[in-house]
Amino acid sequence: MITLYLARHGQTEENMTRIFQGHMPGTLTVEGIAQAEALRDTLRDISLDAVVSSDLKRCVDTARIAVEGRNLPWEKMVLLREIDWGSWTGLAIKEVDLRHFPADVETEAMLYERAGRFVDYLKERYDGKQVLAVGHGLINRAIQAHIQGVTLEHLRSVPKMNNAELRRFKLT
Repeated sequence: MITLYLARHGQTEENMTRIFQGHMPGTLTVEGIAQAEALRDTLRDISLDAVVSSDLKRCVDTARIAVEGRNLPWEKMVLLREIDWGSWTGLAIKEVDLRHFPADVETEAMLYERAGRFVDYLKERYDGKQVLAVGHGLINRAIQAHIQGVTLEHLRSVPKMNNAELRRFKLT
């Protein structure tokens, strides 16, 4: 069994300007840094064996603050990246037609499948461990859906995480 502490990165400048961040690095705001520090305080009395995070800067920065002072093995991985918005990356949400996605956008089905691969990866490599995973809003939703047995068709029923929110799961 694995105890997974799933967190979302702190608030970014890009969150504030309402753009499609996707695979952009992202820059934590002052509030985002404070959120990561609050996450660190929440995790203070929780024993962790390892950290896995998206390799994107906003998650790396959040995780670094959250586990400050701990000497933990840490994997930075592409599997935990946010959805790839393709040609929409960097555009303001208000600038696009949300009814017509470009062909180069990662689909929810692709995201859901990638989340399943991440859960399988954890089960293969972290059995018996307590792991902090720091990801993004949409990939974390898909990971939670896999853990809870929510199908792709009901993916949007899983509540999206707030910035630096922490949720705990047991994986068997």
